[in-house]
Amino acid sequence: VGSTHNLELLMINSGINLRSVSFRSCKENPSKRSGKYILQLTENDQPFLGYCEQTAYGGGWLVFQYRYDGSVDFYRNWTEYRNGFGSVDGEFWLGLEHLHRMTSTRKHELLVELKDFAGNYQYTRYDEFEIGSEEEHYPLAKLGSYTGTAGDSLHRHKGMNFTTKDSDNDVWLEGNRAVTYQGAWWYYLYHTSNLNGIYNNSINAQNIVWDTFNQVNEGMAYSRMLIRAK
Repeated sequence: VGSTHNLELLMINSGINLRSVSFRSCKENPSKRSGKYILQLTENDQPFLGYCEQTAYGGGWLVFQYRYDGSVDFYRNWTEYRNGFGSVDGEFWLGLEHLHRMTSTRKHELLVELKDFAGNYQYTRYDEFEIGSEEEHYPLAKLGSYTGTAGDSLHRHKGMNFTTKDSDNDVWLEGNRAVTYQGAWWYYLYHTSNLNGIYNNSINAQNIVWDTFNQVNEGMAYSRMLIRAK
């Protein structure tokens, strides 16, 4: 788990008191500089290292998914998606348990940033976003109204459970859609988005896909998912 390992090293190397330098959310971080910060939701929660985006769309955003070069394999198992993988210095997934704990204790909004391989940028925002518990299979429990330019490719997934290659929680009875689409997501029978798919410049349902961006199953070159406390 990259973020936990990084945080342990930071604690050892600096000897800092985490409680004195941690923030409940990126929004409550007074710094206007984007970068790595220690976040701790409550005194009872384990602190973790997160990346705060402090300039885009008013700042205060916590990045929980970032892809831009295909260097990290996102075809991972349930434990890895629960705990997180990669490093906040590169491509990474923060972890479903962090997402659940944050979005279930207070309201959050969601920002999705995308670029195609021609460099065209578009974004999507939802004014509410909540992930359920592991016992419920981390469902996409709440998704608010959409604004943006990339279109709404997530609402079809609302209410669906999270599925990985070793934990089949989708509604398709004939198999596992995480295996079909070589990713992990809130799949239903099919998908209209697949941002944890394969990093590839082609037209294929297994790609990093956001169907309303341009053409269906077009692979994206850049994907960033962020949440902000309301």
